Amino acid sequence: MTIYTTGELAKLCGVSVRTVQYYDGVQLLKPHQLSENGRRLYSETEVQILRMILGYKQLGFSLKDIQQIMASNNGERY
Repeated sequence: MTIYTTGELAKLCGVSVRTVQYYDGVQLLKPHQLSENGRRLYSETEVQILRMILGYKQLGFSLKDIQQIMASNNGERY
């Protein structure tokens, strides 16, 4: 399984590190795990979730709307 740091994930998806951190803070994108020193680590699942979030944003959905869409999936992870 490929694991990405916040910076690697941000670069892969074309967003800033701060954006990834913000999405974590508002409960849109949780890290797969934390390293021993507390760094956020992401798997391919989170890459797909971030891409989904960015797709919804591109379609004009607000973050609040995206949170509701993702919550309506009964807490399932993508």
